[in-house]
Amino acid sequence: MSETLKPDICVIGAGSGGLSVAAIAAAFGVSCVLVEKHKMGGDCLNYGCVPSKAL
Repeated sequence: MSETLKPDICVIGAGSGGLSVAAIAAAFGVSCVLVEKHKMGGDCLNYGCVPSKAL
């Protein structure tokens, strides 16, 4: 049987902004759910800024 979630906040996208919002909401005790269809961290972490600085 599946469980129904009823969060106060639904964050769509686990890029730098979405991860920050979800972490801060959780730190304040707000129930939240984070939805990401691909890789956590977004384009900057996985393809752009961070990998280019490693080269």
